[in-house]
Amino acid sequence: MTPTKGILMTDEGNSSMDSSNVEMNPTDDRLQRKVKKSKNSQMSKDSDEYRRRRERNNLAVKKSRNKSKLQTQQTLERVQKLKAENEMLEVKIKILSKELSFLKDLFLAHAGNAHGGDLTAADLNVLNDEAEVDKKPPAPEM
Repeated sequence: MTPTKGILMTDEGNSSMDSSNVEMNPTDDRLQRKVKKSKNSQMSKDSDEYRRRRERNNLAVKKSRNKSKLQTQQTLERVQKLKAENEMLEVKIKILSKELSFLKDLFLAHAGNAHGGDLTAADLNVLNDEAEVDKKPPAPEM
């Protein structure tokens, strides 16, 4: 918003524009804050209103700091909980991977014996590699 030039009244009551006029903006928040602040600064530190305002401010600050501490504490607790859960899930992944490997070996050994053939370790490795390739998602077509 552009500030407007103030109009000065001369002794005759006529309005005139003067280049020395101060630019004024009646909706300027800074001006209103300065006025409000100056009223507060004129308030006596011994007055009841001053003490009441200080008490309210002190309570608000204390409440804000407690809220901030609580949020920080809750965040730290959540981080610790998620780390513990992550470690537990990693252990579970290792156990399930070992179980899967064991079951694959068991299946391949059973399948080899059932068909009268003897699968060697090399054949098992080839079959394992093929099974892992099957797990991968198909490559996108162009």
